[in-house]
Amino acid sequence: MTTTVHLFSGGCGDVRGFHTAGHTPIYAANHMQAAVDTARANWPQLIAQQCDINNLDMRRVPAADGIVGSPICWEATPAGGRATPRAQAEIPLDEQQPPAADWARTRMTAWDPIRYAEVHRPRFYVGENVPGFATRFALFTAWLNVWDALGYNVVLASVNAAHIAGDGYERLPQLRDRLVWCMIRKDTKRLPDLRPRPEAVCPTCGPVHGMQQWSTPYRARTVGEYGAQYRYVCPNRRCGHHRVEPVTRGIGSVIDWSAPTHRFGDGRRGRKTHTPYVKATRCRVETGLDRFSGQPFVITLRNHGTATSLDEPIGTLSAQGGNHHSLVVPTTSGKVDDCQYRALTTTEKARAQGFPAHHVLAGRDTAQRVQIGNAVPVNVAHWAAERVLAVLA
Repeated sequence: MTTTVHLFSGGCGDVRGFHTAGHTPIYAANHMQAAVDTARANWPQLIAQQCDINNLDMRRVPAADGIVGSPICWEATPAGGRATPRAQAEIPLDEQQPPAADWARTRMTAWDPIRYAEVHRPRFYVGENVPGFATRFALFTAWLNVWDALGYNVVLASVNAAHIAGDGYERLPQLRDRLVWCMIRKDTKRLPDLRPRPEAVCPTCGPVHGMQQWSTPYRARTVGEYGAQYRYVCPNRRCGHHRVEPVTRGIGSVIDWSAPTHRFGDGRRGRKTHTPYVKATRCRVETGLDRFSGQPFVITLRNHGTATSLDEPIGTLSAQGGNHHSLVVPTTSGKVDDCQYRALTTTEKARAQGFPAHHVLAGRDTAQRVQIGNAVPVNVAHWAAERVLAVLA
């Protein structure tokens, strides 16, 4: 039995992934009460603690074979606007809109797993974040060197949650670039294989498992985003390593068609007076009507967001828990105002992060959406967990 401790547990995406991969979670910590309640609801035997992890005495945390923890960091993401690092959104205790905090505090949380490792010397540490965690964190190399000094080998991998699938877990209907790391104790003598090999179809060779091909100086560090710093090619020489696109899963697979909608022309819901949708939203609906010939689609309400087919994955769910994705169902009139319209439900977002139907999310709707947006994608957690387990056997 391989035991794990989970810091920054949030919606418990990493707990769910590690548990289904065969590990035994024994402890979870978060500063949001709703997140702690989520952990307790799904794993009653788990020790779940509400605390400020920066001030947590690691001597009082149970010793385990592994530590899992992904510091929250949304300001370096595409959804966060890639602005100059200034503010960090934290899950608030009162479940209201996340307040601002310093970028320095965000980075401070990266050192908390090191504090645990100094005390307990676990066999491994697994975490994930946006690629910007490495490229915009001035002390990232120093952070890796500390792990080396503590006696751990470092393995890094860049993956997209829309491409990761295996026995017991599906690829997500969401394009979500992640940097995954594993610090494995040097006396293990083996390194986990974190090379992503997504299913793809080569026009010459047929079904294959794609191989990453890098186009940036970050090759040695393997930090980047799909389509920007790396792509996938066929592993076979006979086709000249033809470029291939990973198989993906459409957002339509998680849509609940029984959820109520309203007429787009009737304006925003919950307003005392008629409030029409802004011009940018209307333009996105018009784009979808032109592009998809009367078929339902999803629009993304974000800079550079557009209309997406239900057969394709949507863009990244926001860590802030906002309603940035909406379903549009055209009517026979073909008019924008007659379209049926609604935001994706909290349940649909949970499924898009890989949470199964039986996973309980505690708290009010706002707290649930923040937990979902901040969660480690369940499939990515499972993928990393099973590869770590393979080298510990």
